[in-house]
Amino acid sequence: MNFHQYAFIALLALAECAQLGACVGKTGDFNKGRDLKKQEVFVRRLKPDTKSRKKSSAFFDVAYNSTIISNKAKSRKGSPEVDITPAMTAKAPSAKSRSAQSRDIVAASMTYDTLVPTASPFGPPIAVPTMLPTEGSIIPDSVNNAMDRSGGDQLTPSPTNEKVKFRRGDLKNNVRRLGIKVSRGMGVRVVATANKRVKLANGLRSSLPFHGMPDGAAVFPLSDGGYVYVSNSEMDSGRGGVYAVYFNKRGDVVDYKMLLSNTTRNCAGGTTPFNTWVSCEEFARGQCWQVDPEGRRSSEMTVLGGEGGNYEAVACDDRNPLQPIFYVTEDFKFGALRKFTPVEGLASWDTLNGPGTTEYLVFLDDKTFTWSLCDDVARTSQSIYFPNVEGIDFKDGVLYFVSKKKLMLYALDLDNNTYTTSPTNGGLLGSGEFKNSPDQLIRNEGDFLYFTEDGGKTPGVYAVDSSGQRFAIFEAYGKQYFGDETTGLAFSPDGTKMYACFQDCGCEVSGEGDCGCMLEFERLDGRSFDGETLNLRF
Repeated sequence: MNFHQYAFIALLALAECAQLGACVGKTGDFNKGRDLKKQEVFVRRLKPDTKSRKKSSAFFDVAYNSTIISNKAKSRKGSPEVDITPAMTAKAPSAKSRSAQSRDIVAASMTYDTLVPTASPFGPPIAVPTMLPTEGSIIPDSVNNAMDRSGGDQLTPSPTNEKVKFRRGDLKNNVRRLGIKVSRGMGVRVVATANKRVKLANGLRSSLPFHGMPDGAAVFPLSDGGYVYVSNSEMDSGRGGVYAVYFNKRGDVVDYKMLLSNTTRNCAGGTTPFNTWVSCEEFARGQCWQVDPEGRRSSEMTVLGGEGGNYEAVACDDRNPLQPIFYVTEDFKFGALRKFTPVEGLASWDTLNGPGTTEYLVFLDDKTFTWSLCDDVARTSQSIYFPNVEGIDFKDGVLYFVSKKKLMLYALDLDNNTYTTSPTNGGLLGSGEFKNSPDQLIRNEGDFLYFTEDGGKTPGVYAVDSSGQRFAIFEAYGKQYFGDETTGLAFSPDGTKMYACFQDCGCEVSGEGDCGCMLEFERLDGRSFDGETLNLRF
């Protein structure tokens, strides 16, 4: 056993003995006062006295000290470990645009008083100059003749077009106008651009402009055969929220509206078995909000966030329909990956507002883990083994998540309390590269685990199959994407369309309201992205 193992066994034993006292009922104590005193946990690893203890094991001491945390805002050009702590009553800064006139218009329309989350729109849309890319169909030069167009912007592939071969990782299709490369046998179109009203299938535009800084997203089927793409906005200082793009059963955009507003830095989130979206705020006092994708019910804060934290994403183990278990990640070095087990009963909207037990992930060694009621132990474990956890997903008894600091993918066997790891920045089959931080994760019904990339010069979307082989689905290469990140990864209910966003998308000032665009990708053979390829089997 190494020093990590000795130390954690001892530390865990002490912590569990104290659960009936200090930890029970105080799972959020670590966050108390974080906004004013800015606490940070320090782990001091003490080396053994090599002269007197040559045969002794290394050991470390854990000290919890109050110190100052950096208060830098997250930037697309490089993310600090610690998030900002904006005041909910702060005035929103003036947005930056490309002319003095538009800057004045935006600044005048973005002044807020006390901010309380609401399901109503902020105000009238803001007119800003057009930014590239613009809405419309983009078909790579090499496959221009493989698809017909219908209805202007809609792509209509032939489901039986055997001449078009889909090759994951073969990024020879260069979409020059967008500055991206896509896998062979794929088409792409721009669905929406930040601060511009969304083009609808009837030729009109949405009443609201598309939201800035799009982030985590999911797709939900609708009763009429259509579906809705629900997307977070990571705007700060109460300018964030949740928005929805509605599609009919043909995949045409028919509506766009706001579902949640006046929240801060809505990063990622997750879906529930009862078809709702959980949106996570990523700042020191952030919360997790439950959202109705159809907008029939007002959004509500859930119990998942406790007393607040830098929350990132949510996954659900829904094997027991009467007791789904929820997992929430925290993008903070000394964060704690939490597990919420509700009281058994009929799972519904109220499940995330009812009683239950919250536990925290603790790695015991390089192979095994446990769950603790004491979050201080878990925060120490995360800081050493998996700091700054981003995306998370669940499939077939396995919980997947990634650490952007370790550049590592973790797979937890929830039934046996064991785990394995694999690097996310390994080599890719075919062309493309992945050298930067992994972000969002999504697992479909097929063989592939998809993830997005934060930072670098070639942000894109990538896939890993069950054998560990990695493929680039698409990558950006244009200078406007340097330091950008891909977000909002989701698939249509039938798997034939893939949606993703660039969070900056060439805007002049990262983090402002004109940053971001939403893209739709489609296999030209009309098959699912997780379906059988025409010439490659995995």
